Amino acid sequence: MKRLALLAVVGVLLAGCGGSGRLSKSAYQQRIQSDGNTVQKSVTALTKTPPTSIAQFAQRVDTAEAAVKTAADDLASLKPPSDAAVDNIAIVTALRAIQSALELVKANPTGAAAIVAKLEKSPELKAAEKATADLKQKGYKVGVIGAP
Repeated sequence: MKRLALLAVVGVLLAGCGGSGRLSKSAYQQRIQSDGNTVQKSVTALTKTPPTSIAQFAQRVDTAEAAVKTAADDLASLKPPSDAAVDNIAIVTALRAIQSALELVKANPTGAAAIVAKLEKSPELKAAEKATADLKQKGYKVGVIGAP
């Protein structure tokens, strides 16, 4: 009898979890907003005040690149709600493109403006813009990831 009761409790708990392993809408929103804030902070630090040396600039680029990579890795590891899955992939792809662009900037600081201009026109960023607009249309609050 105790075993039957235990199985019933376990069954109720599993049913409550849904079994899909997908994040809830609110949990997904928290993650995408948190990752976006971290990326924004580090990327803003690149341009907020002019670097005093190439070494300082390289350090700022490293910091930004690490933040972008961490955000991309985090979002890629998630199982977002099913209506956000395709959009999440587009956002991760754009973050990976930004990470690659930062690597290029670090290797060629004098070409930074051209690298950024090319990135801004990239299909990856265009797809991410559409993805964030789609998420917003579905009622998601994506934070700075979806800011123009």
